[in-house]
Amino acid sequence: MLIHGIGTRLGRLFFYLLMAVMYYSCMQSISEPKNENIEILQTSLELDRFENELFFQVITNQNETQELINTVSVELAYIGDEIHEYSGTFLLYDNATNGDLISSNGIYTLLTHADTVFVPGIEPEIENIDMERNIMLHKTESDSLDISITILGKAFRLISSVLDISNNTTLLSKNVNLDNSYIELKINKDYMYIDNDQTPLCDRSQKETPDPNAFESYFEWTNGVPVNSYSNQFVFSTKIPFRSLSDCGGTGKAILRFILHDLNRLDGLEVIADDIELIIYGCGDGYCTSELENSNMCPEDCQ
Repeated sequence: MLIHGIGTRLGRLFFYLLMAVMYYSCMQSISEPKNENIEILQTSLELDRFENELFFQVITNQNETQELINTVSVELAYIGDEIHEYSGTFLLYDNATNGDLISSNGIYTLLTHADTVFVPGIEPEIENIDMERNIMLHKTESDSLDISITILGKAFRLISSVLDISNNTTLLSKNVNLDNSYIELKINKDYMYIDNDQTPLCDRSQKETPDPNAFESYFEWTNGVPVNSYSNQFVFSTKIPFRSLSDCGGTGKAILRFILHDLNRLDGLEVIADDIELIIYGCGDGYCTSELENSNMCPEDCQ
């Protein structure tokens, strides 16, 4: 009887242990699903001629485990014209080496020398500036001015490739500009009627002796978008905000100067476009802009 009781209890214990193992396995499979569909979430490329560094990075959705991934690579090819040719393939790493910071997180990286890539010696140019030459301020609502600048850059195609353990390949392609450039906007406000912010009223006034060289840096922006798939033209777009008249927004003539900076040039090349005069006006600012206002449309300014 004693042996039979021990056997019964052992049988029950084995049964409960088996059930616990099955339950734990089920919970594990539910709480830790494996993502079997490999996706490329983002691809980055940075070229620094000053430090002689070329940086690639591919972010995948395999951040928990990389057992499905065999290799990750990128192909970089020049596509700007039919004269210059270049194509190179680079292997990326997720093992905390070769520029990779964290091992086994699904982010594959390569840091190598910039001179491994041939970049055509094409001079950057500002080809076109698309913007209105005057803007009318609203009495109570703020506004903005759209600006698009087309530049001549250096178009490359960047193709990211993930090869899995079943020899299936996931690709992501995009065009990039490798002239490493940015646009700087400088503005001369000396010819504008600017509000005195030390008083409670909107008392706009102009400088007695405007300085034609009084340009100040306003802001900078990067990330030009390619015009089409096979073009060295890139468009840099932005908006300039304007305050309303009731918020004491400035009026008059602002002079805009756009400068293209090429960071790949060791000589610090700057391409400066012709200055653009922007007329800012509004009915109620106390000044009559003769080319745009008259006594019929704005009698309070144009008596």
